[in-house]
This record gives sequence, C-alpha cells and structure tokens, in this order.
Amino acid sequence: MTESAETSQFATAVNCMDGRVQDPITAFARQHFDVPYVDMITAAGVVQNITAEVRERVGISIEAHASKGIVVAAHAGCAGNPVADDVQKTQCMEAARSLKADWPTLEVLAVWVVPGEGLEFLQV
Repeated sequence: MTESAETSQFATAVNCMDGRVQDPITAFARQHFDVPYVDMITAAGVVQNITAEVRERVGISIEAHASKGIVVAAHAGCAGNPVADDVQKTQCMEAARSLKADWPTLEVLAVWVVPGEGLEFLQV
C-alpha cells in the first residue's frame, strides 16, 4: 500500500553517481520537501540522457513511495558527462522539464552542484 503525497516521507533524486554530490543532494531534497528519505536514482552523467530505465526507476519511487517531488542534479567536474558547465546545466534543465512532463502534478527542480562549495537552482 502506498502513502499519499501529503503523508509521504520520500522525495526522489535523479543524480550523477559521483560520491561527491550524493550528500548535498540528499540534504537539499530532505530539507526542500520536508522528508526523511530520498530515493536516489543514479548513473554517470545522467542528465545527458534520461533513459527509459531512469524513467522506470523514477516511476517506482513515485508509485511505491508517493514521492513528494523530484530533484534533478548535475555537477561541475562530471567525469561521466565531460562537457562545458553551461552545456550540462542546459541538459539538467531539459531533463527536469522532461520528467515534469511525465509527472506534471509533482514539483520537479533542477539543481547545479559545485562539489565542496554548494548548489544553485536552475530555471526549469
């Protein structure tokens, strides 16, 4: 039995597998959505290609845990997506828009992380 979004204790994050960005994204999602748990869907340089597999995993998080929202994250110095920061930020915003189209009732945020320095919102 799944929870309702109002009582959910989960958020969902689509994030690079890089260990430097797991904690900042988890902390951000917990605080922003006021939840104790974050389902983390990861792949190297994930924002460059939101695959069917990533979408399926997001769907599992949303359906099984009634996730309150989705954070899509990209970061500086990404080895899995070694493109210029502005290109990766654009990819992150496009990935967030794509997931928002799939789950229009959820808040979907795009964020940029500079490991060791912090994060910023990207306009979706």
